[in-house]
Amino acid sequence: MRTVLVTGGTSTLGRSICKAFVEIGCEVVCTYAHHKEKAENLQKELGPLLHIEELDVLSPSSVETFFSRLDTLDVLVNNSGVFTLSDQEDLNIEEWEKVFNTNVRGLFLVTQQAIPLLKRSSKGCIVNIASINALHPGFGMTAHYDASKGAVVSYTKSLAAELGPKIRVNAVAPGLLDAPYLHEQGNPVKEMFVQRAVLKQLVSPDSVASCVVFLSTNPAITGEVITVDCGYLVG
Repeated sequence: MRTVLVTGGTSTLGRSICKAFVEIGCEVVCTYAHHKEKAENLQKELGPLLHIEELDVLSPSSVETFFSRLDTLDVLVNNSGVFTLSDQEDLNIEEWEKVFNTNVRGLFLVTQQAIPLLKRSSKGCIVNIASINALHPGFGMTAHYDASKGAVVSYTKSLAAELGPKIRVNAVAPGLLDAPYLHEQGNPVKEMFVQRAVLKQLVSPDSVASCVVFLSTNPAITGEVITVDCGYLVG
């Protein structure tokens, strides 16, 4: 039985990723930073294969303590992340650091601690959650977020070269995820995405999760960034 770690497991996408791995019989460690109740509800929903643990990816001591209690790991899914909007002339350094600290620094801290465990696995792999914003920047008011996810893409490719052949490293770059707030009538973000996307729809979190599972199981793929965007980038 494979052991899978999903950071940010209580988010909309994190929940789908945890569920997808549980459904194929993996033991899943779902981490949360602030939403303990959501994690407990997810545990009740998915059953004994799901374990919940508190983890602050921004804190080196929290990350070190967490991994000191983890005995085995086969798959790391770096899903923790934040998204904000800001005009770049008005963006303050605190907001810039908030986005980069979570999306890049936190990913690094977790990955660094996970590498020794993944090396001991016969099929160790890492799947990072990037974004189509890294590949098609310029949506407006997202330059800081786009830059952070661009760093995730570069880090993914560099790690794949450095850690192979023992550990495979890939990334998934989702498009606009289907979420309740986007169903307000006339939401401009939704309308922009759906109009351009070839499939004329938002991205289901379950579709992204199934791609994460695929990358975790295919032994011939490393150093790749797979877009799951309903055809937005080619629209």
